[in-house]
Amino acid sequence: MIIDALLRDQYSINAARKIAKLADSCLNKNARDRPTMNQVVEILKQAIQDSQKGTNSVNNNFGASGSKLGKKTQVEVI
Repeated sequence: MIIDALLRDQYSINAARKIAKLADSCLNKNARDRPTMNQVVEILKQAIQDSQKGTNSVNNNFGASGSKLGKKTQVEVI
């Protein structure tokens, strides 16, 4: 995941992961595999709430495991 350096300390890593996963799911070729707009709104609301809680900021979670697939998430701030 690549994140703009200007956003440093202004988001939670969990919120960034949720939004990235959401964006990826919206790109599925099969429309049935894409989230509905209601699901998109709910996921975005949850990401905003996570961000406002200020938990799991990018500073303390570089390379933390967080995907459902168990892959290591790498965050690159540019």
